[in-house]
Amino acid sequence: MTVTGDGDLLAKIQALDNGVQRNARAAIRDGAETFADALKTDTPVWSGETDDPTHMRDDIRATGVLDRGGILESDVGYGKDTGYRVHFPNNGTSKQSPQHFVEEVQERTRGKVLETFLSHLKVGG
Repeated sequence: MTVTGDGDLLAKIQALDNGVQRNARAAIRDGAETFADALKTDTPVWSGETDDPTHMRDDIRATGVLDRGGILESDVGYGKDTGYRVHFPNNGTSKQSPQHFVEEVQERTRGKVLETFLSHLKVGG
């Protein structure tokens, strides 16, 4: 790579930064999808009668990639319709034992998510 002048140098640095940002965003997005898919698989489904037909596993979402003060992130979790009731099966109640499925998915997918990040950042996706 040859650089002729300050303007050319700044343009090349900017192009490099844009490429890194694009790959970082793709890594975050793919990692969030990996976690959301695993969460969807492990979320328990109530088979009894209920007034609310929406199952928790059908209400899992990942936000787009957000830049919060230079830190890229994507929030993965349950939507408005079911989010309030996730803690009952996950943490347990006086009538049911805790299942801790959210924590188990976090532990199980940690390596896969990190692999996804590294693959994007090493070779650009």
